[in-house]
Amino acid sequence: MDVTLYAIALAVFAVLYLAIGVFLAFTLIITLLILFAYLVIRYRDLPDNYPHSATDAITTMIFIGITWAIFTFVADKNPLPFIGSGLTYTNQAAVPFDTILAIGFVVAILFLGVFAFLAGRRESQMGPAPANEPPKQGVGAG
Repeated sequence: MDVTLYAIALAVFAVLYLAIGVFLAFTLIITLLILFAYLVIRYRDLPDNYPHSATDAITTMIFIGITWAIFTFVADKNPLPFIGSGLTYTNQAAVPFDTILAIGFVVAILFLGVFAFLAGRRESQMGPAPANEPPKQGVGAG
């Protein structure tokens, strides 16, 4: 299971849908675009460079879908705000929580993108591990 992808999906969905109050349709579209952007930045040529198997990818998708369904069910919104006029369905509060969360969200995504880009470049520069050598051990190797 791709734990990083799962964590990104949960964080983005929770911030957009539960905290800021973005309509569900927009939340799903934005979250899926962010997940795809992460995968493209992190693993470059998909599906060749994706290190997980198809079973792991399906498991991750199922976990993400179930968690999104739980978030949607737990939220106290009746009727379900799937789509409407504007981007959000909430009224403005005295303290601009949505602005603070949006700024934090953007900063988190930027850090995630930068570190995913750097990790992808580091892996491509190191090259594949030689197949003939035995694995190197850390502490206690003698």
